[in-house]
Amino acid sequence: MTRLCSMMMVVVVAACGQGKQEPAEAKPATAEPAEAGEPTQLHLTKEQIATAKITTAPAQRRTESAAIGATGEIEPPEDGIARIGPRVPGRVVKLLKGIGAPVKRGELLAMIDSPDLGRAKADYIATSAIAQVNKEAAARERALFEKKISSEKDWRQAEADSTKARAEQDAAEVRLHTLGITDAQLARLDPGEHLAASFSVTSPIDGVVVERSVTLGQLAQPQETMFVVMDLRNVWVLADVYEHDLGQVAVGQKVVAHVPAWKDRTFEGTVATIGSVIERKSRAVKIRVVLPNPDGALKPGMFATVEIAGTSGGTPRSGIYVPAGAVQRDGTHTLVFVSKGPGAYEPRRVELGQVGREWVEIQRGVSEGEQVAVSGSFALKSELKKDELGEED
Repeated sequence: MTRLCSMMMVVVVAACGQGKQEPAEAKPATAEPAEAGEPTQLHLTKEQIATAKITTAPAQRRTESAAIGATGEIEPPEDGIARIGPRVPGRVVKLLKGIGAPVKRGELLAMIDSPDLGRAKADYIATSAIAQVNKEAAARERALFEKKISSEKDWRQAEADSTKARAEQDAAEVRLHTLGITDAQLARLDPGEHLAASFSVTSPIDGVVVERSVTLGQLAQPQETMFVVMDLRNVWVLADVYEHDLGQVAVGQKVVAHVPAWKDRTFEGTVATIGSVIERKSRAVKIRVVLPNPDGALKPGMFATVEIAGTSGGTPRSGIYVPAGAVQRDGTHTLVFVSKGPGAYEPRRVELGQVGREWVEIQRGVSEGEQVAVSGSFALKSELKKDELGEED
């Protein structure tokens, strides 16, 4: 009897707790910690949905035949990145370029004061003077030897001293060259003047300053990076092409790219390289697409879709498709946001198949009929990243 009463009390308490649940739309836009085996969800209020202009569309079964397409991110070219630091330790006394500033090759970025440079200049002047004295002494001893006034031993010793002094001068000169001092600057060194210990930090390439990690008065070391300069006149997209489509892709093929930031623009480029290895999981190979970027509209990190001209994507393929605007890239993963009720959106990692300008095939991750966020999906991705960083809405 006692056991029966206890079970009835548990049922009553559970029923009371169920009656106190709050509606989902009243929650702020945060990603809730998932239960074991359940995905994380974002919850937005009606006001947030209206502000982000989020709309949804169903994943639907379609038959599509498009040019071979792929997705990727805009990246700077590997040979267009310069990480610039000082060649000698020194204190930063002048900064001439900040983030976003365009620079030319050889243009001055900063000045540092370096005692090491001052010592190197002093060593060069000292060794130059000693070398000159020993050279004159050797010439004098040779003349005396030829006149039978001095011994051959004295002449040979003077020659050896001159050679040694010259080698020390050469070593001091090489040291200055490694510190960035040119022959013209060496020629202007005057022993009678104060030796400047200032060192110029210059850009080795044309480009734009994208990072500056120093401030005035900071002590800079040779192993540290003071500036990062990128030449973004051309950018790359690394995209996946599936094994069954490789026969239609060749180096030099024309490519048309689209980015969400510029919906009404197309960017034309070429296939520069085709990878040598097929990834086992995706059965795809990486291709590198080069896109001219004369006005700087394409920024590293932008999501891009590319279509390879002259290809058909194979025979028409039937599958589950979502609008292209629903697909977001998150690092090495691709996401869509599935509606789970009023104000609730679930981020799903998906595997892509055929990629077109309007429709993208989902091979895994979304079922037919599920509603996915189309417009406003980037805002959902931003909310997801905000929550991952532990920020408050």
